[in-house]
Formats: sequence, C-alpha cells, structure tokens
Amino acid sequence: MILVIGATGTIGREVVKHLLDAGQRVRVLVRDPARAPAGVDVAVGDLTQPQTLPQAFVGVQRAFVLAPFPFPNAEKMEVNAFVAAEQARVEHLVYLSNFGAGRFDGDLWAGHGANEWRLRALRSTWTILRPVRFMSSLPFVWTSVLDKGHLLEPHAGRAVVLIDPSDVGAVAARVMTEAGHDGKVYELSGQAMIGPEIAAQISYAVDKTIRFVDGTDDETRQELVASGLPPEIVDATLMYFESVRAGLWYETSTVAELLGRPPRSYADWLTDHISEIP
Repeated sequence: MILVIGATGTIGREVVKHLLDAGQRVRVLVRDPARAPAGVDVAVGDLTQPQTLPQAFVGVQRAFVLAPFPFPNAEKMEVNAFVAAEQARVEHLVYLSNFGAGRFDGDLWAGHGANEWRLRALRSTWTILRPVRFMSSLPFVWTSVLDKGHLLEPHAGRAVVLIDPSDVGAVAARVMTEAGHDGKVYELSGQAMIGPEIAAQISYAVDKTIRFVDGTDDETRQELVASGLPPEIVDATLMYFESVRAGLWYETSTVAELLGRPPRSYADWLTDHISEIP
C-alpha cells in the first residue's frame, strides 16, 4: 500500500494518476472524502491535527509526503506526517521538497531544507525530489495576463526554469515502485525559457497577443496583491523572482534519465490545459 499525502493538489493528483496507471494500491489522505480521486482507498485526516494521522498510515509500506508551501504552518504539517510515518514504521518516504532547498534565501527554501534533514534522521529509507517552478504556475495570475495583455514578471533578462507537474508525478511514482532510489536527491527540471519566449507561447495558446514586461518588484507586487493572492504568497513569489534574477536556477537531465524520455515542454502543458484557464 502506498499513501499519497496532498492527493487533491497539483502534484499529488499526478502522483496518484501515475501510481494507478502502474497498477499500484493507493491510499490518499484527504480532509474531504468527496474530493478524493476514484480508484483509491480513502483516509480522512488533517496534517494540522496529528491525532488524525495514525490511522492513515496503518498497513502502509511507502508514502509520498508534501504540504502546501509557502503557507506558514507547512513545515510543521510535514513534520506531523514524518512522525506518523515513523510510528507506523513506513519503509520508504518520498518527499516533495523544492529546488534550492537549504541553499536559497527565504522561508520557503529554509523550511524545505530543515525538513530534508529531519527526513534523513528517520528510520525509513527516503528519496527527495526537488522540482523547479511548475508550469501550472506560469503565469502566477492568468486573469491579469488575459485582461491586460501582458505577462509582467521581474526576470532581469534571466531564464525561468519550468517543469510539467505530470513529470513530477511520473518521477515520484517511478521512485516509489522500483529499487535503486534510496538516499537519492533528485533535482527535477524541464524547460528553460526567457520572458519573450513565454509570452509568445501563451499568445499562440490563447490566440491573443501577450507581450512580456520585465517589470520591477513594486509593479509585480501591485499586480499580485490586486489579484487577491495572500500576503505570504506574494512575499514568497517576490523572493522567488529574486533568485531568478540571481541566476540560481538551471536545467537538469534527471527527468530524462529517470523516465527514459525528454521532459514535457511548456507548449505541451498549454495544449493540455488551455481549456481550464479562466
């Protein structure tokens, strides 16, 4: 039995899909059973309520752990999952961390870095996944792009490195279902693109001219706040752009090596998901 935490989110649902496609027995931890995907065993629990977690881990051999960073209590939520897994003597944990964990400045990367070290201290074997920015978060706010006809992000001419969430899910399923990944840390990336290239891809997908604006932090903050994003998300996003301007992100060959095929492109992602864009 494989337990997937965060199964209704961007990455978790892809992990579930790929595990089911591989014929695995899957249990999901959810707060609302009505949102659980089909074909899985359902455990109702909440990462913020540790007393609800032990029953989800009963009979589980492997588990996929993530929490909704950069929300303030995400680090503690993952610790609660680690404790429950340790008590249940889960054999192997796959942890969704973040590219730059423990190295980049900011709470997002510090929290993931701290939990990577906590993971290493457990009895379970483990694998750490460090993906780059998800294609599903480019742009961060679609309504702003479509209403104003521009993609405003402060890149200072640097490339943005992206990955399709489906590729993250495929890698997670692979490392949970085959040998050879214990104690490994995998940096996962897909495609690197500069702002004008991104705007051109979006323009083609939405059949509308979208121009790229390499804006300032203040301009970006104004757009993010106006879109209704919570303050902690706005702050984390601006910290992310600071790391982009510093040139800290890069492509890796890990996805191709693990999956035996190239990572999916942003054009692929847009083709598959353009009908879902508001």
